[in-house]
Amino acid sequence: MGGAFVVMLLLVIFFMPESAYHRRDALNIDTGDKAIVTSELEKSGFGKSNVDQIEGRQVSTTSTEPRLSLKQDLMPWSGYFDHVSFWRTLLRPFFMLASPVVVWATLLFTTCISWLVLISITLSQIFAAPPYNFSVSAVGATNVSSFVASLIGTLVAGPLIDGVVKFMAKRNKGIFGKLLCLRLASSC
Repeated sequence: MGGAFVVMLLLVIFFMPESAYHRRDALNIDTGDKAIVTSELEKSGFGKSNVDQIEGRQVSTTSTEPRLSLKQDLMPWSGYFDHVSFWRTLLRPFFMLASPVVVWATLLFTTCISWLVLISITLSQIFAAPPYNFSVSAVGATNVSSFVASLIGTLVAGPLIDGVVKFMAKRNKGIFGKLLCLRLASSC
């Protein structure tokens, strides 16, 4: 894995340029740290009727930024251009880690891994002792079935989940929504 990570690091350095795109404030939809004031939008020419269609406006495609050379484009850091504080940006991932969704996913994943380790240890204790007296390779072969099942589950899970979501959306008149499960439960 170490060798693969070194190769990945080199590929990132040489083929993924550092980039930052700053859209105009009229199109900025990141409202995490400020409240939207519609009166400011109305003063800038957006009426109440077209506030929802801000992205539908025609935007100039000419760029005033100078074109960078490949060497400048591949520099690992070209300055800090964001209006958000550096420290706030540094702390943002920790707030995400405290999210109930992330905590729940972590709990489920660690539980599954713990059971996997527990089953592997238990199998080796059971099958290596009498009356089975399996050799080390035979005990290892008892895990082949779980490996094959995991492989099949990994290949089948994606298309199966996509099919269920499409089926549920068709039953909900083409809408992918959070109330989809509640509607399905009430219609059955």
